Amino acid sequence: MKSLSRGDQIWNRAALEAGGAEPRDGDKALAALLLLHGMVMNGGVDHAAEVLSSEEFESALEGFLYFGFDALARLLESANGPITETEVEQLNTKYAAAVPNDGTLVHAFHVKLLAAPESFAPVGT
Repeated sequence: MKSLSRGDQIWNRAALEAGGAEPRDGDKALAALLLLHGMVMNGGVDHAAEVLSSEEFESALEGFLYFGFDALARLLESANGPITETEVEQLNTKYAAAVPNDGTLVHAFHVKLLAAPESFAPVGT
């Protein structure tokens, strides 16, 4: 069986363990981003805004900024408050355009991992 790459181990740790026992900035940002992304995929941007605590939502916005999704972070910020059904549909459409699939997030993560590997905690062998 092939062992997982460092990137895969970091991604899994962020998704399954909220970044791990001793997360670094990159781990925290990835975990927060993935938490919000999962909620959006589950029920839409409005669902994420309703279900996540204000702290979790803010951390997710910071996570999107950390990985270079500045416009998307600004877009999501507009969901953190009362919005109409029409605005909800527009937010979901714009989110889907910005993140058409998980590969978009994976790519941004790998770019950051290559640029700043020290931002992520070591992984087991």
